[in-house]
Amino acid sequence: MQIIEEKYNWSGVFSNRSKTDYIVLHHAEAVKCTAQDVHSWHRANGWTGIGYHFFVRKDGTIYCGRPINVVGAHVQGMNSCSVGICAEGDYHTKEKTMPQAQKKSIIELCQYLKKNYYPNAKIVGHREIGDSNCPGRYYPLDEIKNMKYTEVLTMEQYNELKSLIEKQAAEIADLKNINKQLVNVVQTTMVYDFNDDNMPDWARPAVQAAQDYGALVGDEQGRLGLSYKDLRTIVREYRCGMYNK
Repeated sequence: MQIIEEKYNWSGVFSNRSKTDYIVLHHAEAVKCTAQDVHSWHRANGWTGIGYHFFVRKDGTIYCGRPINVVGAHVQGMNSCSVGICAEGDYHTKEKTMPQAQKKSIIELCQYLKKNYYPNAKIVGHREIGDSNCPGRYYPLDEIKNMKYTEVLTMEQYNELKSLIEKQAAEIADLKNINKQLVNVVQTTMVYDFNDDNMPDWARPAVQAAQDYGALVGDEQGRLGLSYKDLRTIVREYRCGMYNK
């Protein structure tokens, strides 16, 4: 079994997942699509990117999705305790048979995960733990769930998945570091002149209250010249009731 590592343009940072109770099976509800297609669709939803941890095409090729050790976006209310595997295809209305190569890869992937990482995780379909008909009425759910997941992986297979997880963990660390640097830049260099859309939502009510109270007055052009630190101070004072008339 080979897992292909995809490069994605993530739109945010991830949260680590502390437990894995379920391996959740999905279908893409699209007859033909790629992992990058799903990534684009999920980003259009306002998500960080592809919500599944693995994507399996009809030819049996397995692609990595979201890093395996982070919270996914595939089952509302259950993302913090599950891994998501999505199959290319629409197995509810348009396709009644899953290609053998695809089914074989999904079984091997479940075996891979259970034997080496999540031995107590339960294999379920999306509809079994969420409000959905996914992975579809024609998805071979029972066949995949009832497989005997007893085969031991070779050292080569183990090292392959281990290397993939380590690479993804390094990418997560890099993203978090970049995000931290960006926050530091904003906090140290940003100047807020007006109580408008450029000001953080959490600060705007406090700034408005301070202006109404007369404690905050701008220059001749109305510019306030507030730093990020100033905003935090004003919010604290506002919450203490200092600007109540």
